[in-house]
Amino acid sequence: MKKLYVSALDGTLLNSRGDLSAKTVEKLNVCMEQGMPLSIITSRTPTETHAIMDAIEWNLPYAMMNGTLIYHPVQKKYIQVLDISQETAMVVLGIIKLHKLQCFLYSFQNETLSIYYDSVESRSLNKFRNERIMKYDMVFTEVDDLSICANRGVIQFCLRERRELLERLYRDLQAVRGAHASFYEDPYNPEWMYLEIYSDKASKEAALNTIKKWGQFDYIIGFGSRPEDYGMLRMCNETYAVSNATQEIQDLANGIIPSNEDEGVARFLYKAMRDSQTGL
Repeated sequence: MKKLYVSALDGTLLNSRGDLSAKTVEKLNVCMEQGMPLSIITSRTPTETHAIMDAIEWNLPYAMMNGTLIYHPVQKKYIQVLDISQETAMVVLGIIKLHKLQCFLYSFQNETLSIYYDSVESRSLNKFRNERIMKYDMVFTEVDDLSICANRGVIQFCLRERRELLERLYRDLQAVRGAHASFYEDPYNPEWMYLEIYSDKASKEAALNTIKKWGQFDYIIGFGSRPEDYGMLRMCNETYAVSNATQEIQDLANGIIPSNEDEGVARFLYKAMRDSQTGL
């Protein structure tokens, strides 16, 4: 039986500050050295993800931006990029403007991620941008109108506001062909909600299926903590929720492991690696 281990990042493998603890890094690197097949499925961008992953010697492809991108760290190339058509991108922008909201537009060309905006009047988006510039040195480019970027390989739109400002927009986006909207709470700032719009061909579960087929794995063990991990975890043969996970995820799981603050996932993986060596 060929096993694959897969984990979400935020709230699961990362601590409450959005970082990998030193103990997690140490344990994961031992697991990687022993060839443990571990992948990551996250909504984070390549800039953020690669910065987090840099301390680990990853050996398998992992998925980012809700499955829009799949990157192979050994080959140092993207093996999947799912973009939104120019027509669909224009429709999405039109609906966002009708709701008098602002967003960031992510484009991906020549294996390079670019982020555009035409306004950051929104306090939460301005804070979002500044946090990522400070922590990850991300580059945000201002343009006169986001519609001029609609033909630049758009892979995602991102909004972050209070729930009441995004709920109607989220409902209206359900009718847009070629796009899928994901609506969830900011794990580090619960007062705000994320609304991310990307290709209707992309999802965390579809990305996991791609990685499963790529490596010819036949048994998946998954780790998660938040409602947006649900679809991915349902694909797994065996699932574990960190103790800080939502009740929905705990109810789905086969078992509960220590929290993200207590390196629950890394400890589980390290034990699994040691047990496999001793034949337990």
